[in-house]
Amino acid sequence: MQTAFGRRTTGGEIARDTAAGSSTGPGYRPLTRVALLPLRPDGRIALLRRPDGPHRGRPDLVGGRLEPAEWLAAAAHREAREALGIQVAERDVEFSGLLHYRGEHGAGRLCVVFTTQHWSGSPGNAVPGRRDEVVWADPGGPPADTLPPARAVLDQYVAGTLTLPPADPGNGP
Repeated sequence: MQTAFGRRTTGGEIARDTAAGSSTGPGYRPLTRVALLPLRPDGRIALLRRPDGPHRGRPDLVGGRLEPAEWLAAAAHREAREALGIQVAERDVEFSGLLHYRGEHGAGRLCVVFTTQHWSGSPGNAVPGRRDEVVWADPGGPPADTLPPARAVLDQYVAGTLTLPPADPGNGP
């Protein structure tokens, strides 16, 4: 029998689904991403261009994987500090929604989105080796080369449908 995380064996255990690329325990793979949309007073949000790999130069959201034993809001604070070099007070991070999508290799992903309009420090590229530059973009019209998951988050954020599942998730956002 097939389950969401793998196939169930006759003994009731869930077998590791190696086709889906499981890496830690039976049927488990960290699939949660946390994104933070820092909003300036003019309504623009910060995106970061990637410096290398297959997505070189393409804008992406400020965010990353949820670390083991990390709370979602704590991950948003960490990403703000690590990626942009800014400090965001706990009261200034607001949950905005969820996006469930398929990554480029077909694995299910969940992106938990937070916004903030207040921070201390000057947003900049805090990790020059991992990111090229900060791009302040209109969330309703991001650069044409924005990565598809980031574009899906922004499209649904602007439409006010971020917490709703897409009508047809298909193979990508």
